[in-house]
Amino acid sequence: MLAQLCRQHTEALFAYFKQLDEEHAADGAPRIFTTYDGTVLAASRIYQEDKRSDFHGVKHNTRQYYLKSLKLIEATVGKRLIRNLTVFDVKHWYNEWRKPAEPGGPERIDRAHDAVTMFRTVLNFMAALRHKDCALLADELKKIRFEKGSAREEELTYKQASAFIRTAFELAERGVITRDRALYMAIGTAAQFEMILRQKDIIGEYLKTERDLDRETRRARIDPLRAGDDWWLGYFTWERIPGWRWRMKTSKSKYRSAVEFDLQNYGLLFPLLELVPARDRHGAIVKGPHGLPFRQDTYGGQWRKIARAAGIPDEVWNMDARAGGATEAEEANAAHADIQAAMTHEPGSVSTVRYIRRQSTKAAAVARARQAAREADQEASDGKA
Repeated sequence: MLAQLCRQHTEALFAYFKQLDEEHAADGAPRIFTTYDGTVLAASRIYQEDKRSDFHGVKHNTRQYYLKSLKLIEATVGKRLIRNLTVFDVKHWYNEWRKPAEPGGPERIDRAHDAVTMFRTVLNFMAALRHKDCALLADELKKIRFEKGSAREEELTYKQASAFIRTAFELAERGVITRDRALYMAIGTAAQFEMILRQKDIIGEYLKTERDLDRETRRARIDPLRAGDDWWLGYFTWERIPGWRWRMKTSKSKYRSAVEFDLQNYGLLFPLLELVPARDRHGAIVKGPHGLPFRQDTYGGQWRKIARAAGIPDEVWNMDARAGGATEAEEANAAHADIQAAMTHEPGSVSTVRYIRRQSTKAAAVARARQAAREADQEASDGKA
C-alpha cells in the first residue's frame, strides 16, 4: 500500500511540474521552486533558480566558480534571517571563512572574499525583486571593504619547463607513466609556456548542457567534438595547424581578435609535436585517457605528479607557465605591445603587467638610468668649471 501511494503521489507531483512548465511557457514567467522565507538559504536558492539572475547569464565554468561560494554560504549561514543581520555579522563570517583549513596552514583570504562578494550579489538580486530586508543590508555593505588576497608572484621558468619535459620522458622510460601520457603532458606545458597561453586555450573545455554548448559554439564559432557523454570545445587541434601555423581566438578577447602562431618558432614545443605519429594527428593535440581530450582535473593531477618529480615546488602551478613566458619575454626586451598581443590581451589592457614577475629588474634599470644621468650632469659641471 505504501509503495502504491508513493507511486501515485510521485505521478501527481510530476503532473504538477508539467502543469507549471506549461503555465510558465505560456506567460514567460520565471520558474522558481523556492519561496522566500527571509533566510539566507532561500535567497541563495532563488538567485540560482530565477532565470533573470546573472547566474544564468555567465559561462558554465563561471557558474561552477559561483557555486563554490554559494555552497559555502548555504552550509555555514543558510539558516540566518536576513532581517536580523548586520554588517558586523558579515564581518564575522568573513573572519571565519578565511581561517586556515588546518592549524598552522595559510589563511584562505580569497575564499572568504569570494564568499562575501557572492553574498552581496545575492542580496542585490533579491533587492531588485523588492525585498526590503535584502535591500537594507546590501546598502549597508556598500560602505564596507573586505581584504582580498594578493596577486600571485610565482612563475614557471624556462629551466623548470625544460625539467618538466625531461622528467616526463624519464618517468615513461621507468614505466611510471605511459609514453603517450608523457608526450602529451610535455606538449601541453611547452605550448602554454612558449605561446604564453592559458591552460584552457591548450586543453580546451568540456560542456555538459545543450544551453552551454549553444552559447559557446555561437561565441567561439567553433565546431564541438563529441567526447564520451559530453561535448568538447577547443582550438588546439591538428586540423587547425596546416603548415604548422595556428590561428586561434580566446574567450578573454571575446573571440574577436585572432593571433597566428608559427609553431616552428618554438624550440621547446615544435620538436615534441613532431614526435606525435602521423596516425594520431587528428582531433585534440593534447590527448588524455582513451585518446580523448584531457579533463581539467585529470590534467591538473597528472601535471602535479610530474612537476614534483621534476623538483618544481608545489607553490608553482600549471597556470604559472603563462606568467613565466611573459616574464621571460619582458626580460628579453620584447616590446610591451608585442607581449600584449601574444597573450591575446586587448590593446591598452592592464592585465599584461600583472603576469610579469621580477619587477625588481625594472627598478634596477631605473636606478642605473638615474645614476647615469647624475654622472653626466656632474661631468658637464666639471667641464664648465
